[in-house]
Amino acid sequence: MTMKNRAETLYIPHEAMRFSGFRAMLETAQKPGCSHMYGTLGMYMFSHAVWLAKAMQRGGFDRIVFIARDGYWVKRAYDVVAPALRVQVPSDYVRISRKAAFPLHFRQPEELSQLPDWVDVTAHTPETLCTMLSPSLRMDEAPSAMEVAGLSMQQLLTEEALPRFIAACQQCWDAAGAAAYREHARAYIAPKFTGKCATFDVGYNLRSEAVIRDLTGADITAFLTHTDSDAPDRRGVPYRTLYGQSPCVSWVAREQFLLEDAPLCTGYDADGPVMAGAGERPCEAIRRSQEDALRFVEDMVCAYGEHLAHMPFRPADGCAAFEHFLHCGPYRLMKPYRANGVENAFHDGTKNGDSAFLQWRLMQTDLLLARGMPVWRVRLKRALIRLQEDPRSFWRKLNPFASE
Repeated sequence: MTMKNRAETLYIPHEAMRFSGFRAMLETAQKPGCSHMYGTLGMYMFSHAVWLAKAMQRGGFDRIVFIARDGYWVKRAYDVVAPALRVQVPSDYVRISRKAAFPLHFRQPEELSQLPDWVDVTAHTPETLCTMLSPSLRMDEAPSAMEVAGLSMQQLLTEEALPRFIAACQQCWDAAGAAAYREHARAYIAPKFTGKCATFDVGYNLRSEAVIRDLTGADITAFLTHTDSDAPDRRGVPYRTLYGQSPCVSWVAREQFLLEDAPLCTGYDADGPVMAGAGERPCEAIRRSQEDALRFVEDMVCAYGEHLAHMPFRPADGCAAFEHFLHCGPYRLMKPYRANGVENAFHDGTKNGDSAFLQWRLMQTDLLLARGMPVWRVRLKRALIRLQEDPRSFWRKLNPFASE
């Protein structure tokens, strides 16, 4: 059902109203004069924080480490909620990313054969993949090795060309560089993981968590919002998810509301994390939504305090309003986030990927397809969205149109 919340609507799962914890959240979310995202994103953050705090208490964990950068705002919510629930498990924050972790997946050159397990190689050129592997390669030799292998540094890789690319990288392997990079990462990360540890990340495939476990040997349990495949089952890290399945709208559309306003960690050196340049800053609408959401968490703790421990609710119900907004939000509510830039080129070796906002709108059509909308209508809608948001992407995708 939906309920009017000032000029906007707030999605309310019908069954959720049975629980006093949800009713308390709803009452706070409907405070006069508050923004739509105060309740929508606020309930999402609060629900994650309560879920994690109670899991820390039940599981006997010594600490929980939130993974940068999309763990930042959930950490801030946890730090507000945990004391109110009398949970004394301290939190920490570790700077790691898919890009920083990428070279650490490969201890020796023979393991480069596992490249497809960690990245979509067809989204990259030899140049961009070599750059990501640069701590472990003699980069001055890479261009000539690729030329001998018959590969252009700037041309997108294909599955057929992958064996030649891997062989060329193996010839350029820098054992000393790989070992030094690994030691720098370990020196920074290991002190954060002592005792029985939990991690939190939105998801999805436990790349960073597998690296942390491998580097530190620590007792780690990963907590995720959700996964999107069975890849985590092969990572060797026990994990728990808040959602039982993957939503249609995910990845960048979700993370843009959770990312810390800070540069990306791109690697490690003797001084610790190496941070990329500032890049594009979050738009004002994102920053305001994050601040409003944290204020909701603070207001809940201020209003109910220790009583929160005795107010049952299902965390997924508290996330429903935000999920509804991501999946079904009207354009008038989404438009303020149109200008937001999200720095994430891990799968975009050619630097011509879709914007965060365009990806979000396109993912909303996946829900329409799942609900039974004819394929031709979904394709037409996607084409019109591309024409509206980025006409150049429409022409890129037009051939072949059926692949869209």
